[in-house]
Amino acid sequence: MAQTGQTKRWGRDVESIVVDQHACRAYRHRPRSLAELLTDSLRWGERPFLVQGQRRLSFETHARAVSVVATQLRAAGVRAGDRVMLLGFNRVEWLLAFWAIQRLGAVTALGNAWWSDEETAHAVELVKPSLIVTDRPANRALPAGYARLAFDLLQAEQGIDAMFRLPDVEVAEDDPAILMFSSGTTGAAKAVVMSHRAVIANIQNLLVLTGRLPDELGPDHAGTTSLLTVPLFHLSGIQISFSTLLSGGSLIFLEGRFTPEKVLSLIEQERVRVWGGIPTMVSRVVDFEHFANYDTSSVKSIPMGGAAVSPELRAKIQSAFPLIKRRVNSLYGLTEAGGVLAAASGAQLQGRPGCVGHPLPVVEIRIDNPDTHGVGEICARTPSAASRYWGEGSSIADADGWIRTGDLGRLDEENLLYVVGRSKDIIIRGGENIASAHVERCLAAHPDVLEVAVVALPHSDLGEEVGAAVVLRHGAIVQIEDLETHAGAHLGRFEIPSRWWLRYNALPTNATGKIVKSELIAHWPENATQIEPASPAQTDQSIAPLDS
Repeated sequence: MAQTGQTKRWGRDVESIVVDQHACRAYRHRPRSLAELLTDSLRWGERPFLVQGQRRLSFETHARAVSVVATQLRAAGVRAGDRVMLLGFNRVEWLLAFWAIQRLGAVTALGNAWWSDEETAHAVELVKPSLIVTDRPANRALPAGYARLAFDLLQAEQGIDAMFRLPDVEVAEDDPAILMFSSGTTGAAKAVVMSHRAVIANIQNLLVLTGRLPDELGPDHAGTTSLLTVPLFHLSGIQISFSTLLSGGSLIFLEGRFTPEKVLSLIEQERVRVWGGIPTMVSRVVDFEHFANYDTSSVKSIPMGGAAVSPELRAKIQSAFPLIKRRVNSLYGLTEAGGVLAAASGAQLQGRPGCVGHPLPVVEIRIDNPDTHGVGEICARTPSAASRYWGEGSSIADADGWIRTGDLGRLDEENLLYVVGRSKDIIIRGGENIASAHVERCLAAHPDVLEVAVVALPHSDLGEEVGAAVVLRHGAIVQIEDLETHAGAHLGRFEIPSRWWLRYNALPTNATGKIVKSELIAHWPENATQIEPASPAQTDQSIAPLDS
């Protein structure tokens, strides 16, 4: 990996290109493959890049460690075009394996470390990886016939003084680079195919937004110290790691599970400047009873994504971190669109509830079927858009390149985008997307469950929690613990309902027979620990309104 010369590789100029037979905007000067980003990072030499506990890897050492791991993966049989699944929590080895896969011209499948064994098996069988690199204990089963390598066995620290020679790999801009899993409205994990073009377009959008394009940074540029608390298997985690790599900053990892104490200690010790997180994490930190005992004066920015940021939380953050002032930024996007679509600074958000900012330079936004208030479904066209779902031939976008987000919103006269709701039946619990239909199918498989509706209930810490209204078969005696055990055998822990409403009465429906979830939410009992008895009119389990 030799350092590049003075050829312009990154720029702000926008041109029109054709992707999948439709026109869209794109940056004229852009890298063509992810491996080039690793090459770009070499300019930062011995600056510290990755920090986790006592481990500190410079940019040069990181590149050499990636080379070592790539050689090990190649010896394990990984070749260009293969899929390799990363299935684990944040750690230095996760990131080394990611870049090693890209150096080999293979495709990185980002497995969700919180999946149940059943969900993991579905994803593995879907993408059929040539290798699974994981931190799961050996007693947790993976589908038979797939090679497995533990993160702890990666030999990143061995032979690090030598740069391993690897075969040159030709990668086309539209070749797959990442498979990112999305819950979707049906629940079964779908693998969203993101090309090299799409991934680079998304990160270039963010670098333009933050003024950190590599070609515009001098050798004396002071890199940003960023704290990573969101999962690397989420798009936001990838974005933070990429922007830090390209701008000469330091990426600080937690050791073990998230706790407010760990976050505050690292902010103080490492002088963290940017902490990108989800609202639930940020809320827990600012509400921590010993918050004032830590020096957090280095924090200048807290961009948040994954869930809506309430005005109350925004005010608490500004009070807890005075230097942020109005820099509690917001990012809006979705996996199928390849990342961020719109962004707003704190100043833009003041007095504008629901505002998520202006569309980014190469992003086009339109509102479909607007009502009298201009509210309709948000649609986007962008070069960062995912091309398709793995295993499915049709494109995610329509014939003209537009992706339907499933979110409801409007554009104002200043072209600021507002998100006012969701048309998809998705619960966002602590930044994790949970498809109601997925949980419903699992619970409906219980032999004593006649009918079930899963809804998002407000939660002061998580934003939303999973509520399940369950209609039991007549005469069945089922405890909440029984249903939790059943759910735990098929769902990730974060998907198991935390609020239950067990009943014999049928669920409320509209004239077409569709369950009216808004009525369930409005009438949800405060403490539904006992099975609600059936009213005389309901003993035959006929469909009737909730309040009958």
